[in-house]
Amino acid sequence: MVQDGTSVEAEICEAYVSFLNVLGDLSLQIGKSHINFGKINKIHQHHRPYVDQPQVITEFFGDHGLVGEGGNLSYLLPLPVFAQFDVGAWRIKEHHHAHEEKVKTAKVQSDQGTITVAIYKEHEHNEFGLRDGVYTARLWTSFPISDKSELEVGLSGAKGRGAHYEEHKDNAKVYGVDVTYKFWPSAYNRLLLQGEWLQLTREVPPGTLKRTGFYSLLNYKVNKYWDIGIRYDESENAWPDRVKKASTTGILTKHLTETTSLRTQYKCNSHGKDEAYLQIAFGIGPHSHPLE
Repeated sequence: MVQDGTSVEAEICEAYVSFLNVLGDLSLQIGKSHINFGKINKIHQHHRPYVDQPQVITEFFGDHGLVGEGGNLSYLLPLPVFAQFDVGAWRIKEHHHAHEEKVKTAKVQSDQGTITVAIYKEHEHNEFGLRDGVYTARLWTSFPISDKSELEVGLSGAKGRGAHYEEHKDNAKVYGVDVTYKFWPSAYNRLLLQGEWLQLTREVPPGTLKRTGFYSLLNYKVNKYWDIGIRYDESENAWPDRVKKASTTGILTKHLTETTSLRTQYKCNSHGKDEAYLQIAFGIGPHSHPLE
């Protein structure tokens, strides 16, 4: 479901078909999907080990992340460790978020007395992101460090128009590096260290604008039912007036079943009021699968 202003609309999250070995060892996916950029963008929100989206993803790709309609080719490299290369071509629509701004108030005389009337002006607030024809690439590898640990490293790139191309004529590129380390000391314990660093480049007629951001996550699964975590975010915005935001988030999750979890989260922001979240995530039917 997507809420736009005062209206709520249903929206298909993903709908695609996959083909194996279409050209030699190449695999193909066609349809609408979360694009394989970085570690987190591909993962649905309810499968991530926290409630909200990392700030850098929101600043560079918008509230919905990088989601588009198109195709992705995957090639499993013939190496002794897992290594995969992906390239994609996508069509991404611009997201509009309408909201009202109070312009002024006026007093009107009537038979019943004086009535104060508030006058509002509705306008569009457009988040930044890539739109129209977008091309992506990702190279990622995973290999064991020991019998109980694993390291995954990925490089990603995306190129397209900026969300306000008609006004700014900007072509944008985003590059990213992600690292994930997992350690399983026992069957029900797991240590997760994860981080992503992104750089945005916007080429506009007056010059080139560059912005960076990253997040880092430490998560520990205490036992079969509980895990705790902390995440640090720091990111610049995508606009000419440079603004940097940072936050520290504490996360506590109770796994009720393999497909149901209850999560609480508190976020300390450097740029404004703190935030608190309470989330319940669950799966129903044959499609449901274990949550991260």
